[in-house]
Amino acid sequence: MDEYKKILVPVDESNQSYDALKEAVSIAQRNEAHLYILTVTDMSVATVDARLIQYAKEVGEENAKRTLDKASQMVSGKIDHTTKKIEGSPKVTIVQFAKEAGIDLIVMGATGKSAVERVLVGSTTSYVIAHAPCNVMVVR
Repeated sequence: MDEYKKILVPVDESNQSYDALKEAVSIAQRNEAHLYILTVTDMSVATVDARLIQYAKEVGEENAKRTLDKASQMVSGKIDHTTKKIEGSPKVTIVQFAKEAGIDLIVMGATGKSAVERVLVGSTTSYVIAHAPCNVMVVR
């Protein structure tokens, strides 16, 4: 059985990401691990003009803050954790962060976006599974 010391859980506003967070907290407690809670503001679709980019940035920042606040409340007092907010392509950013931080395990929801968005931009979870430098646990 692997021992995990650095666990990454990417969260968005989906119920599945909060289910993944609960699972990650449980794993972190058993392993006395540090939990990294990551939210990524996807700016890749906001390339039309400066106003759209600024609006997407503001909405993304509000959503990220709300998501991280909720996630921190769920974890507070339970385990050692760090919250991070990054702009970029979620699937690429999650893998890149895992590599840079020396993550041992990524715990994430099976889906977080609508079916239409998954078809248009591809599955973040599938990409992470294929490119992650560590084990990936998918929570349904």
